[in-house]
Amino acid sequence: MRCLTTLLCVIAAGAVMPAEAGAPLWPPQYKIRPQETQRLTAADVVGPDGIVYPNWTMTGVQGGIPQIAAAAKIEEFGGKPDDGKDDSAALHKACEKVGVGGGGAVVLGEGVYHLDRPATVRHDGVVIRGQGADRTKLIFRYGLAEGGAQFYWPAAGSRVGRDTRIELHCYPHGLTQMTMLADDKVVGTWKRSTHSGGTFAFTLRGRHVLGKLPDGPHTLKGIGHYGQKTGPAAEMPIVLDSTYGDTRQVASAAAAITFLGQGWTGPKLRLASDGKRGDQFVELKDVDGVKAGDALFIRAPATERWKKLTRNRCTWGLYRCSMVEATAVEGKVVRLRQPLRIDFPVIDEAFAQKVVPSRRCGVEALTLQQTKPLWTSGVVFQFGWECWARGVTVKKCGRFPIYGSYAKQCEIRDCVFDDAWFKGGGGTAYTGWDKCWDCLIDNVTTHKLRHAPCFQWAASGNVIRRSTFHDSDGQWHAGWTHENLIEQCVITSRRGHGSYGYGMWASPPGDRAHGPNGPRNVVYNSHVTSQRAGVWLGGMNENWLFLHNRFVVSSGPGLYATTFSFDHILRGNVFVVKDGKSPMVQLATADCTGVEIIGNTLVGGSGKPVAGPARPAVLKDNRVLPATADPPGRPTPAVASIYEWQQARKQAIHDAAGRRVRRRPRP
Repeated sequence: MRCLTTLLCVIAAGAVMPAEAGAPLWPPQYKIRPQETQRLTAADVVGPDGIVYPNWTMTGVQGGIPQIAAAAKIEEFGGKPDDGKDDSAALHKACEKVGVGGGGAVVLGEGVYHLDRPATVRHDGVVIRGQGADRTKLIFRYGLAEGGAQFYWPAAGSRVGRDTRIELHCYPHGLTQMTMLADDKVVGTWKRSTHSGGTFAFTLRGRHVLGKLPDGPHTLKGIGHYGQKTGPAAEMPIVLDSTYGDTRQVASAAAAITFLGQGWTGPKLRLASDGKRGDQFVELKDVDGVKAGDALFIRAPATERWKKLTRNRCTWGLYRCSMVEATAVEGKVVRLRQPLRIDFPVIDEAFAQKVVPSRRCGVEALTLQQTKPLWTSGVVFQFGWECWARGVTVKKCGRFPIYGSYAKQCEIRDCVFDDAWFKGGGGTAYTGWDKCWDCLIDNVTTHKLRHAPCFQWAASGNVIRRSTFHDSDGQWHAGWTHENLIEQCVITSRRGHGSYGYGMWASPPGDRAHGPNGPRNVVYNSHVTSQRAGVWLGGMNENWLFLHNRFVVSSGPGLYATTFSFDHILRGNVFVVKDGKSPMVQLATADCTGVEIIGNTLVGGSGKPVAGPARPAVLKDNRVLPATADPPGRPTPAVASIYEWQQARKQAIHDAAGRRVRRRPRP
């Protein structure tokens, strides 16, 4: 075993440790005993069972989803139910008026409303509210004729400056290429790639046209290509103006309804010293106007050093990043409301950047249904903080039912998601959190989706609980997801809607499209039924916790781990393995070290609690029952919800975290 100092030196140099049993690729940080007080950080919570968990006390809308007073009715702006006409302009005007006035609820009455164009909400505090999912229906009808093309933005005859967004939409099925021309000169081309999915939108900026044509009137042309065939061209007159500073806000086409914050602002501010797991501050080389209350995006890029260390062969995506709130600025030290969950090393050019989010917006008490096969989501919170969906049913979404992107402390609660138009690759038919932090899903039911529940692309600190997922698999789908919780959920994984057939799956480091997943994800008190392995861990997974769950597996082991998947704790689970030949746990490579398998029950399978070249660190108190035995039901842990246990002790946990914070002297 190499000493800690040697390991740190190897990591700093960018080298990769050899695949020796007992020699992790980096110093383990997350499997901590309660008595190891010097190792506990502000990011750790000692649970009621003596297991050290992540801290989920600040997950979801803080203080709970508020009851927002009504501020306007859509009828006041021209909307009317049950007349078959487009209500998108009325919804836009109502949300703008309410947003400018400081926020409130835009109320839709009983009946059926229609959106023939996507809606974008840009102001804080705006809530779109129906009378109930069974009484208010919003039908999203935007789409394109087969083979058709049209310019979404700007309007015909508009001035186009260097920064003007030009957006072309083409019918997505079979689409292989989109070409944009100005006066028959090609100014831009999009071509399908492996993960293009149902892409239908192609955008470029006016500078691409100004570089090829002089100021004055011109004609834009957009064409969709379908293999060897081309669809009919869309044409639009514009006026190029190189002096025009275009500041117009473009409506998002990502979803039927997008709650859209302003996003990043200002420069990237490099860290002056390493951000350490558990720190409640970052030291920057230049604070550049950062003040208390600002939202910050913190990221350690996926450098070649880090990718070599983690054996990550994916060439794109987000991995080590988070969003945090500044509470104070002391010289060049920025204090944070929450501790960091992972390290942000200076060697990897870690930086912070200010973000302006949309705050405390929501959609409530209605059904949203998409009628055209377009790769759009139902509702998206993009750069949203403490936003929510409550009591919403989404039928036949194009991409995701309700989703977050660069979102923090959002909630999806008491919702039903039924089916999707697209279920192929490229990110579609998921329920979960993507580039999101400290968000909550509670009491959601899904049908016929692809990956649900799902975390991907740096998602961390999120909780998915008390939910039922039919015909989809649970996934840590990409990008170093870490410290997320799935608890009190029921997952029935069946292939047929895009599911892989595993109960739960974590992308491996060799996956060029997704990359590996990070430390300490947790599955607690859940029931999982699957056709293939109950859990499949692809590697580089540190200290994942599987506690008090029931896995019913048709073929394959209860849990399969490979490639430096280490320090896991499996305690109090029931594994029903039906194939008569697979073990309860398969440690497929010798580097899967430090695994603790305690107090679990195996029914059927090979009768072996563990198999493979690795040996668990602890193997005790496990039962093996024959396949003919009456299998035990779902375990009943002493604490049914670790999330609720933490919430009930929130102040005590924060006090304990405060005592552990590593503080830097005041400048």
